[in-house]
Amino acid sequence: MKRFVLLLTLLLSAPLYAGELMKYEGAALPDFTLTDMQGKSHTLSNYRGKAVMVNFWATYCGPCIKEIPSMQRLKEKLGDTDFAILAVDMAEAPADVEAFLQKHEIKVNFPILLDPEGTVVEQWMITAVPTTFIVDPEGTIRYALFGGIEWDKPDVIETIRGLF
Repeated sequence: MKRFVLLLTLLLSAPLYAGELMKYEGAALPDFTLTDMQGKSHTLSNYRGKAVMVNFWATYCGPCIKEIPSMQRLKEKLGDTDFAILAVDMAEAPADVEAFLQKHEIKVNFPILLDPEGTVVEQWMITAVPTTFIVDPEGTIRYALFGGIEWDKPDVIETIRGLF
């Protein structure tokens, strides 16, 4: 029932500023540890020293079909020395996530993390899909985006590079 209410809330919520990378001025959000599709654990705080994109997405998200490949292109342009991406799937079964990636021929070399109970989604108060946060190397959230965007646009790349 909790998953149903969470998914219904996400589907019915309208993003405040879709498609616009904005400075984040909210409260600090809790650290998290989630497992990727290969069973490896990832803890956000272990990425200190890098700028990190934390992207919340779902297989039912139309904009995610274009956004995830643009995230891969961004990662390729920035490299992984000073930048990392953590893509958090929102409370879906691993088989559904894998089927989505295969169906849309999406190949990424960053972790696809699973939040099967929606615990991190709830803690981070995610109400729109996709939702993305950009965390600076010190672990402070600096930018947020509610909705999809082409992540490999020059202005977005420069904004993220400014955090290094």
